[in-house]
Amino acid sequence: MEFTIVGAGMAGAFLALSLGRQGHAVTVYDRRPDPREAASAVTSMNLGLSRRGLAALDRLGLSEEVRRLVVPMRGRMLHDPTGGLRFSAYGEGGILAIQRQDLSALLVDAASRELGVRFVFDTRCTGVDRDLPSVSFVDPDGRALVVKPDVVVGADGAFSAVRRAMHHDQRAEFSQSYLDWGWRELHIPAAADGSHRMADDVFHLWPRGDIMMFAHPNRDGSFTCSCVLPFHGREGFDSLRTAADVESLFRTHFPDVLSLVPDLGEEFLRRPTFNLVTVSTAPWTHEGKVALIGDACHAVYPFLAQGMNSAFEDALELTDSLARHPGSTAAALTRYYTRRKPNTDALASMSHRNFAELRDTVRSPAVRLERAVDSILERVLRHRWMPLHAMVTNTTVPYAKALARATRQHRILKYSGAALASAGAAAVLRLLRRRG
Repeated sequence: MEFTIVGAGMAGAFLALSLGRQGHAVTVYDRRPDPREAASAVTSMNLGLSRRGLAALDRLGLSEEVRRLVVPMRGRMLHDPTGGLRFSAYGEGGILAIQRQDLSALLVDAASRELGVRFVFDTRCTGVDRDLPSVSFVDPDGRALVVKPDVVVGADGAFSAVRRAMHHDQRAEFSQSYLDWGWRELHIPAAADGSHRMADDVFHLWPRGDIMMFAHPNRDGSFTCSCVLPFHGREGFDSLRTAADVESLFRTHFPDVLSLVPDLGEEFLRRPTFNLVTVSTAPWTHEGKVALIGDACHAVYPFLAQGMNSAFEDALELTDSLARHPGSTAAALTRYYTRRKPNTDALASMSHRNFAELRDTVRSPAVRLERAVDSILERVLRHRWMPLHAMVTNTTVPYAKALARATRQHRILKYSGAALASAGAAAVLRLLRRRG
């Protein structure tokens, strides 16, 4: 079969490789430059590669190549406002930090080596006919191009042009939600000798309630930081007008970072501000001719670091469904959608919830107590009890099953706590009566 994929990001490049391995002809178009060219680098949060992402890469024989590009993070390092540190282990496997540019270039290169796969960059999608199907593009010189494959796949992100065309005049569901917070990137350079200036094997987190910052280590000794602030308010982006304003904020909340970023105030103000958006839509497919994948159908907030990992799972589910229904593309795409949709809905819910937990990690005794109890029960009961974060990052348990299991565990803790409190209160009453 002949596939046209719109978007050569993580989802599109990985899917192209997977389809190419099945023997399909695949052409991938992207409005951006080739990621293998250094000048094409874009600002983006670093990526967190977890067990499920590694498992997907391993199926395509790429896990060893990818491991040469990562920095392992064995846990989370919490920075308090006074500069104090507290370490929290991730458990078996941990998370691997990788720069988007590195992984994108690797995936495009690997897919390009497949006989039937090619990439066309600097070419913008201008329209989709979902019924033919066909896709219209414009190249860098302004020339129009129309292609007519068997299947069109929209891997073009949260603001997908393919999705808009596929749902036009249809009874389709669509919602997008923005947080009142945005983020800006900061860069902590390596020390003079090329070493990291903080612990290089952890995810660094500065949770401060309504604001927070986190940092991933890079192979070159630097760190990529993401500063998450509200758009408005006393400590929002709109209040940070001068370098002095920025430095005052950091002196109050992130004092240990001030000395790590040269010209921090000016550097912060030069950076663009990005939105945090989640997208939910249905359906993801149209009559076996068009399908959506990755952020195009289920963009999520980045606070569980699962966007890329879930996109890889999408791609494998799609190619597995094609293999199961070789005679009916419509049946294959329907299977793909019905199997993935519940899991990505669960991921969206968990990602939203984890944002609140990350912000409250330090200031909320309840959050800290629940995590501590989870860890104890995991050690005592082994695999019969597993914290939600561990299920998401350290296993390939489908997201919906992980959420359902975590909900049951939370209910057990809640009722057990209530029972213990009730028993304790009854014991106190009995003691008081005896003394009375």
